[in-house]
Amino acid sequence: MTLRCSDDASSRHDPPLGTAPPQHDWLLVEHPGPWPVTAPFGADLPTSLLRELGHPELRTLLVRRHGRDGAAHRATGARRWFRSRSGTVRTGLWDEPADLLASLGDDGGEPHPDPLVLVCTHGVHDACCAIKGRPVAAALALRWPDAVWECSHLGGDRFAPNVLLFPDLACYGGMPAEVAVPTVEAHLSGRVRTRWLRGVAGLHPAEQVALGTVLDRWGPAPLSSATAHLTGQDGTFDAGRWTVEVRGTEPLPTTTRVVVDSSRRDEALLTCRSTRPTRALQWDVVSVTPRDQGPDQS
Repeated sequence: MTLRCSDDASSRHDPPLGTAPPQHDWLLVEHPGPWPVTAPFGADLPTSLLRELGHPELRTLLVRRHGRDGAAHRATGARRWFRSRSGTVRTGLWDEPADLLASLGDDGGEPHPDPLVLVCTHGVHDACCAIKGRPVAAALALRWPDAVWECSHLGGDRFAPNVLLFPDLACYGGMPAEVAVPTVEAHLSGRVRTRWLRGVAGLHPAEQVALGTVLDRWGPAPLSSATAHLTGQDGTFDAGRWTVEVRGTEPLPTTTRVVVDSSRRDEALLTCRSTRPTRALQWDVVSVTPRDQGPDQS
């Protein structure tokens, strides 16, 4: 039987919270496709240019509109880029790869005030991303045709379909197509639903877990109502204890101390293309303590 990593992860009950990508600086480059398995490498962006732009610290993704008609329409002429940094997004057009250097400056392009919704559909990288990502991309594009883009590999294939929202870098995974629209609608209206939340890209995994835990307990609330700060570490990712302070505004507590343990799960094939098993990280909440209250043991 063909391995489907997302089905296996679901059957194992792999927890998604704490698995959002580590990068906080992103460049999205319109590319009608097809995408190479190593995207953004192997497309029409020279490796030297990607390095100059800052990849991989600056995460570069290829993006395209959902549907073959949209891809064909954009196959010629100027294409769009988006740069996300420090909670803001700027956008511009490019004809030649070197035009993308304009994205490096704070005044390159123009402000893009509207949300962006990315759905990973990079099937040549992992079959689950296409099988489960495309129905979600179709549903979301029908609701927000100007905001939704398919994208190349986001990471976390076993949590497909994977969705990344800009500008706040919220990452969702595992959503069936029928719940994708209400989940994103809730997020955009300031009522984050944590059922499918993988975390916030750019945060330490323990910060992602702590932030999601506080939102789950005292929300619904907008993502902007809380910030997480790692204040203590004992041990390593393989076996550690992490202390995070989450500062919030109503309806969340003003300050919450969250203690999280990290460990390694049993070996498993974590992607459809895996040839050997890997031990994924596990994050377990030990305690949640709002200000002026005693420990709330989890």
